Amino acid sequence: MELSRRRDGLVTGDRFALSLAIVRNGGRRLGLALLAVILGGCGQTSATTSTTASAHPSNAAPSPTPLFAFPVASGVTCPDLASLGLERALLNAADQNHPDRRDVVLCDARDTAHPRSLQALVGSSNQRFLGRDLIGYVALKGGGPSSTPDQFTSVVTTLNLTTGQTAELASTPGTALAAGWSADGSTVAYFTDTGGVHHYWLKRGGAAPVAFSTNAPVAGRGGSRDDMLLVAFSPDGQYVLVVDTYVYRLQLFRTSDGTPVYTAPSGGAGGLRTGAVWAHSGDRFYFRNNSGVYQWDSASGISSVIPGLKWSTPSLTATDQLVAYALGTDTTPHIETRVLSSGATTAFAPWRDSPVFVAETTLLVQEETPCQCPGGYLWTGRTVVVHTDTRAESDLGITGWQFGAFWPNN
Repeated sequence: MELSRRRDGLVTGDRFALSLAIVRNGGRRLGLALLAVILGGCGQTSATTSTTASAHPSNAAPSPTPLFAFPVASGVTCPDLASLGLERALLNAADQNHPDRRDVVLCDARDTAHPRSLQALVGSSNQRFLGRDLIGYVALKGGGPSSTPDQFTSVVTTLNLTTGQTAELASTPGTALAAGWSADGSTVAYFTDTGGVHHYWLKRGGAAPVAFSTNAPVAGRGGSRDDMLLVAFSPDGQYVLVVDTYVYRLQLFRTSDGTPVYTAPSGGAGGLRTGAVWAHSGDRFYFRNNSGVYQWDSASGISSVIPGLKWSTPSLTATDQLVAYALGTDTTPHIETRVLSSGATTAFAPWRDSPVFVAETTLLVQEETPCQCPGGYLWTGRTVVVHTDTRAESDLGITGWQFGAFWPNN
């Protein structure tokens, strides 16, 4: 899983994901959002999002196989992963003062003094730990800084951390905008932009990717803080959820054959269908529109659960008892937690955004600052640890780096 990041008001993938340079604004057009992704493929680091907390024990077990001898990275200090209950994490360079730096670094709780540089992941997106020793990601090949999305090829790839070997699993024309992997790593779904048309792909096992939804042309509209690009599988892998607000799409598909199971209404008075997140137990996910938060589950279908709430970047604890989310205003963003059973809420310090649970009472959040820019505020480059039980905060110590995928990630 990963922390999701926003760029130009866009939320992508699984988290801090998901994800891209942290600027919240609703005024840029999709072309600029796509340019950000394209630049990532040319070396600018981008990452995708995790929306869930770890369900694994916090004590890190010894690795059965040592890491490959990746070179030691310079100019970066790994955070204390053990205190977060994590074993491994990826850091993506995101220093606004050094935009040319695009490193991807692996941190290991057993050897935090030696961050490792992962050259294979430079310029990749949708990074995810498929296991302790295996990372899945999407690499972009071809094209250049001024190329259009259709001049790139998206390559679904894995990196083995014990051998240092990469494996290309699928290759598709166009720029990948979002991708998701099933929990067992056997299935991947993603969508690409080719010539202003979004294409949706599902790859099961060793089979070639197949289209699993109708292609969708992108309308020429400005961006929005509510925009989201997401592909996410249910915990049991039976369903895959696609959110693509640029074509007004929120759809659920059955993984076994790619047939649609649920399609939300598009646009209209209800606004965009966005802010989606899977629960850890059962086949259930949440999303929202302008009227509030809704729930879909396989037994009863769609229902309203929190009328009036317009959350963004929601993240659930592993027990699904507590949800954290961001609430944005034109001046002061902040995060809030809610007990789903009772509706009890707790608001935290202002200028906090994009929360992600890494443990039942531990959040990672982005620190924001006001600016004379579209959207009114942007990320400072600082990541903050928030303890929801005591409300205590501390600096994670990775300013200028994006905290990306992490393990354990269920």
